[in-house]
Amino acid sequence: MTLLTLLVAGITAPPSDLLAFALTRWREEPSMRVEDAYKWLYHAALGADHAVDDYESVRTWILREWSGLGPARRHEQEVVRLSPDGRWLRVNLRPYRDRGGDPEFLAALFFASAEGSSPPVTDFRREWLQLGEYLRRRSVGRIDRKAWERLDRETAAPGYPAIHHSSAYRQASRPAYRVIRGDLWIGQISQAERVEVPVVAFTACETSAPRERDHSCVVRAEIGRRANER
Repeated sequence: MTLLTLLVAGITAPPSDLLAFALTRWREEPSMRVEDAYKWLYHAALGADHAVDDYESVRTWILREWSGLGPARRHEQEVVRLSPDGRWLRVNLRPYRDRGGDPEFLAALFFASAEGSSPPVTDFRREWLQLGEYLRRRSVGRIDRKAWERLDRETAAPGYPAIHHSSAYRQASRPAYRVIRGDLWIGQISQAERVEVPVVAFTACETSAPRERDHSCVVRAEIGRRANER
């Protein structure tokens, strides 16, 4: 092997913008495990359409969860960016509730976020594999290469499906959120950064459209109504 080959082999590509951003956030969360890193990258790359069946189930789900949320964690942010561009956000239910947020409005935003074509799973796989390469050199808190290899074996065969948070993260953080498209979010990227996100305008639906036959229409009308109120 020539010296040039050795030098080239030792060069490692830097993390993508998404992964570099995520690594910084993960270091601030000591309860993060590899499952939680997987879930972060999954949402940041693919959004949340895997969790949506129809509008009524989305609405019922959030109302049921809403009644048992409990108090917010100390310093729990209302909104967390999953990528530098804020394309996808996690809206944490407890601080959103404490600010006076409407669960039905959030259900509408969540449903609207999942509409349209889904990104290919290769978008997630690219970031996930890059994380694996990064972990060859150094761990991130409790996230290491051995744990990554185990989870990769478990998820690769079924085509990298959505998974649950780790038990450690669930116990420490009690995650309760919805993944929302950044361009649909009306408000701020986070309480600390105070960066405004543009509002997407929706045309009003026909008032005669039956709710049970056209969930998309209902969602657009609800978002448009709330946007006009602001």
